[in-house]
Amino acid sequence: MQIGNKKNTGFTLLELMIGAAVLILALVGLIAAYIGCFALNEKARNLTVATNDAQCVMEEIRDRNTAFNITQEDWSAWAATDPPDGGGCSTLDNETITVTYPSGTGARPLEIIITVSWTEKGRQRNTQISTLLTER
Repeated sequence: MQIGNKKNTGFTLLELMIGAAVLILALVGLIAAYIGCFALNEKARNLTVATNDAQCVMEEIRDRNTAFNITQEDWSAWAATDPPDGGGCSTLDNETITVTYPSGTGARPLEIIITVSWTEKGRQRNTQISTLLTER
């Protein structure tokens, strides 16, 4: 039995500090990735809502069928008005919906571009959808 020559099997303070530093770096990386995922989720949600709002206006335009009924409507006001008189589409921060007719209101087929703009974290964002429409 040897009493005086006992081998140390524990961790030193330096080894514990290095292990803690590695753990902290890993946690900081995971938290940064988690926060980044939240930001991407918000962007994707806003883009989805904006696209749905543009499609809502496009479907109403399609239902109107005649160029006169389409071009005489104030689509921004229609989108902001709650149903049944409007679409109730404006739900994003500072959302505006504009409908333009690049080839003119008398063109056949009628070219329609719907632009949805909104504010996201202080930045102006927008998305567009376009179509050609003929009378049925």
